[in-house]
Amino acid sequence: MFLVLAHEFGHFMTAKKRGVKVLEFGIGIPPKVCKIWTDKSGTEYTLNLLPLGWFVRLKGEDPKDEADFNAKDSFIKASLGSKIMILLAGVAMNFLVAWLLFTGIFYVGTKPFQIVPENAFKSNSQSYLMPTLSFLQSQGLTSGNILEIPVKIDEVESWSIASNMHLQSWDIILSINQEKVSILNVSILLKKFIGQKITLSYQRDKNILNWIATCGNDDCILGITFLNAGDLQVKLIKFPLGKAMLAGLQEIGAESKLTLSTLGTLGSNLFSFNKTKISWSVNKLTGPVGIVKVVQTLREEKKRSPLIWLFGIISLALALFNVLPIPALDGGRLLGVLIQGIGKLKPEKYFTIESYINLIFFIALMTLWVYIILKDLVHFRGIKIPFLG
Repeated sequence: MFLVLAHEFGHFMTAKKRGVKVLEFGIGIPPKVCKIWTDKSGTEYTLNLLPLGWFVRLKGEDPKDEADFNAKDSFIKASLGSKIMILLAGVAMNFLVAWLLFTGIFYVGTKPFQIVPENAFKSNSQSYLMPTLSFLQSQGLTSGNILEIPVKIDEVESWSIASNMHLQSWDIILSINQEKVSILNVSILLKKFIGQKITLSYQRDKNILNWIATCGNDDCILGITFLNAGDLQVKLIKFPLGKAMLAGLQEIGAESKLTLSTLGTLGSNLFSFNKTKISWSVNKLTGPVGIVKVVQTLREEKKRSPLIWLFGIISLALALFNVLPIPALDGGRLLGVLIQGIGKLKPEKYFTIESYINLIFFIALMTLWVYIILKDLVHFRGIKIPFLG
């Protein structure tokens, strides 16, 4: 709620600074329950029925209201530069919040939250908080070495290939498609079998077991953490303020690549009309219920830095998602403003058409949002919901 508030506050303050009247600053989504307060400029602060965030309603966004639509302080009468600034202000606020949070983590000092396999990203990971071993070594943040030993599983992630194989902690992976596995080659080996079936051989106690699974078309990551061996040590990542600020910017770049890559995969699957791909993508998504569960776990384990990182990641995800050129999102509205401005289209006709398009996509996004909330209630809270579990 705070991160969405920061986003909407960016729109709110920029609109006021650029001379566009803000008619309403709302808590929740309409229908309106009550008006809380009206400030000197005439902006109403309201409480609305659906507790799904905040919103800002600007003057001149409804072509049917001719007086407001054509008023000097309306959004439609603002200059093209002012419109762009107002629409991008929310995204900018979320980037700013993420940068401040990442900077704070690096200034106080932290260890990486997870060392990821070399093939986890399509490009090399330059993240300090989710680095590859090679990146840590290139930055001089390690000492010692990893020995070439079998892969002994520490933890298995839910919704993963390993979970579907019923792998457990302390299982030892021996081979994949009859090729011997060690902690040094497991990531490279899995990369060879993207989109293919794999036969995994593993040892549990004194028994040798085999399991067949199919890797995804985009990756082949088992979803495990394993026990490293050797004298490898990861140093504390702690910088003076100036360098912490630069590291925060670098972290935004690295995490943005990962987020956009994930959004691209999820988006292409959701619009593929392939039932299996759609189901896989929806199961990969989580909403407020899932986030609350993660926060609860981190608080119980008293892990403060990962909690701050999580808030930063959510803020960054909000920024990147909203900048996408999809109707009803800031990026979609920005694209519409550019088309209308460059094409010299009549605003009354264009905004009427755009309002219908935005409404359709808004309903679609809210439907997906509600479905994800219900799905998370089933998965994380064990609530029985018809047709979902």
